Amino acid sequence: MNPPSVLFVGRATLDVVYSIDHLPSEDTKIFARAMHVAPGGPATNAAITFALLGGRAMLMTAIGGGPWSDPVRVELRQLGIGLVDLAEETSYETPLTTVLASQAHATRTIVNPPPSNAKLRPIHNWDPVWGGEAPELILTDGFHLDEALPLLRSCRAAGAQICLDGGSWKTGTEKLAGLLSIAICGERFQVPGRPPDPNSILHWFAENGVAQVAITRGAKPILGWDRGRTFDIPITEIHAVDTSGAGDVFHGAFCHQFVRSGDFEQALRFGAEIASQSCQRIGIRGWENHPLRDKRA
Repeated sequence: MNPPSVLFVGRATLDVVYSIDHLPSEDTKIFARAMHVAPGGPATNAAITFALLGGRAMLMTAIGGGPWSDPVRVELRQLGIGLVDLAEETSYETPLTTVLASQAHATRTIVNPPPSNAKLRPIHNWDPVWGGEAPELILTDGFHLDEALPLLRSCRAAGAQICLDGGSWKTGTEKLAGLLSIAICGERFQVPGRPPDPNSILHWFAENGVAQVAITRGAKPILGWDRGRTFDIPITEIHAVDTSGAGDVFHGAFCHQFVRSGDFEQALRFGAEIASQSCQRIGIRGWENHPLRDKRA
C-alpha cells in the first residue's frame, strides 16, 4: 500500500522551547529545566507528525534565508518532507520563536519576532514536479493565505478536500471558508461579529457549507459536527509537561488517519490520543514510542 500523501500549507519557524517551573516575574532571571530547539509552526509541526507516522508530506511555506533557515531545511530533508518555498529568492528570513512552557500551569507563552515585509511568490497551480498528482487532502493553518489561495482554489476544483487548522481567525479566513471540507478549530477561534463560543463557531462553518467541524478545548472534550450529527470526544487525563505544538500534532495525526480511512470521528480520536502523548514530554515528538505509533502505514 502506498503511504498517504497530504499537502500542508502554512507557517514555518525555528522554535526554542524552554521548560520552566513557572513564568518569571518582570526584570528577573531564571534557569530552565530543559531546552529544546526544533522546527515549528502549525503547518510544519503537522507535516512532521504526519511524516513520522509514515505518511508522505509536502510542505508549502516560507523559509527563505537567514541564520535559522538551515536547521529547518535539514530536518525536513531528513524526514523526507517535500518543500515548496514561497520565499525562494526573496529577503525573507526564517523566524526564530521563543516558547516558554510553564510546568506549574501546563501553559505555553510564545514570543514571535516582528512580521516580515518581504513579498512572497503566489502559487496558482499544482506542479507535478513536486510529487505527481495533486493531493487528495490539504491542511492549511491560514498563514501565507494570499500566496496559497489560488492553488487551494485550483486543487479544490480538482476534487481535493481542504482542512483548516483554525488556531485563530486570520485575515482572509472568510475567503477560505467556502473552499473547506473540514474545519478543526481551537476554542479561542472567534468569528468577527459573532459570540466567542463553540456553537457560534460550528454554526458559522455550517452556514458556509463546511461538512465536518470540530472544536478542540484543551483538556475538555472535543466537540464534533459531521453533516448535522454532533458528538463529543473525551480527552485522556494526563500530567502535561509541554503543551506547545499539541494542536499541531493533533492535526498531523488526524490527517494521517483521515486520509487512510475517511472516518472523521475516528481520525479525531486518533489525533487526540497522539496529541495527549506529545504533551507528556518536551517537544512535539514525545509520542514516538507510544503503542499508537504502530497504527501508522
